Amino acid sequence: MLLDDLCDRLSTGSIGLTSGTNLFAGALPDQPDTAAAIYETGGFFPVHTMASGPGQAVAERPRVQIVTRALTYRSARQLMQNVFNTLDGLSAVTINSTRYLHVSAVSSPAAMGQDEAGRPRCVVNFDIVKSVSTSTST
Repeated sequence: MLLDDLCDRLSTGSIGLTSGTNLFAGALPDQPDTAAAIYETGGFFPVHTMASGPGQAVAERPRVQIVTRALTYRSARQLMQNVFNTLDGLSAVTINSTRYLHVSAVSSPAAMGQDEAGRPRCVVNFDIVKSVSTSTST
């Protein structure tokens, strides 16, 4: 599953994120202060080949948004830079039995304002090309 795979990849990237502790899939809880969340967003049409028939895509092209948050802008921005460095340009890797052909940042990390508690947030969107999944993403 897409979000689980990305959480696993970021958790093993030595960037200070641990899935379920300060890295979350689909929601960003109020605590801890320093945290990140990965959300699915609208992606692109699937990839078909001449040999594939209707409903038989050979690759999917989802997009995700990753948001970081911390007590200072500097900390939120550095955490996002670590995420960016870990995922941007990732290619030809298998995570939890799904083949990821390419992960590419849509832009550089950017400020996203503050949350309800006044904590600075940063954001980056990533385009992904991956093998077709047979399960739903979470």
